[in-house]
Amino acid sequence: MTDSYQPPYTITTEILNQVAAISQAIGRLTLLTEQSKALRLRRVNRVRTIHGSLAIEGNTLSESQITAILDGKRVIAPPREVQEVKNALAAYDHFNSLVYEHQAEYYTALRTSTARTDSAPFITFMLRMILGAMSTATHQVTPQVTPQVAKLLAALKGPMSGSELQAKLGLSDRKSFRVRYLNPALADALVDMTIPDRPSSRLQKYVLTDKARDWLAQRKSEG
Repeated sequence: MTDSYQPPYTITTEILNQVAAISQAIGRLTLLTEQSKALRLRRVNRVRTIHGSLAIEGNTLSESQITAILDGKRVIAPPREVQEVKNALAAYDHFNSLVYEHQAEYYTALRTSTARTDSAPFITFMLRMILGAMSTATHQVTPQVTPQVAKLLAALKGPMSGSELQAKLGLSDRKSFRVRYLNPALADALVDMTIPDRPSSRLQKYVLTDKARDWLAQRKSEG
């Protein structure tokens, strides 16, 4: 009868401790991987939700363009549509933060709905969070208009070219006109291009956006 096999090493306390430490490290890595997957999934869902919501309103930006805006990258698209995406992202983030701040109420609403077999308490809670997020977002998107942009908005009557606007404002320096007046108005989605896919077209003209008209109306009512 042969002796049982004996491996050529001794299992020491240090070896056992190292194996245990490695097992713990693997567990942590697995958890981090799962968290990373969850974050990616939430990011994808966030982009898809915003894309679907804005598409209904006529926004033409794609999911890849929305992702680029989320990453802080420049996107060649109508400024108004880019601003709509930024506003939607802000509202989405604020909604999540509101739910996080009201976690106790969130779980209470879930338990109450489960106990009653009626989702009304949970729906009421979620609607209150949505309203809170939208109210805050509305205040956040109120444009901070500089005096120069305000003059441009007041001067812009119907489609006008850059040279027409510059002349109406009585400005001789084309660079100053674009840097201090036109470009900020475009960046804040207060002015739209009539040919957005060809920004430098000689036929390019500019028009007020709904956001600009709302601001002008509010300014008139206050003044």
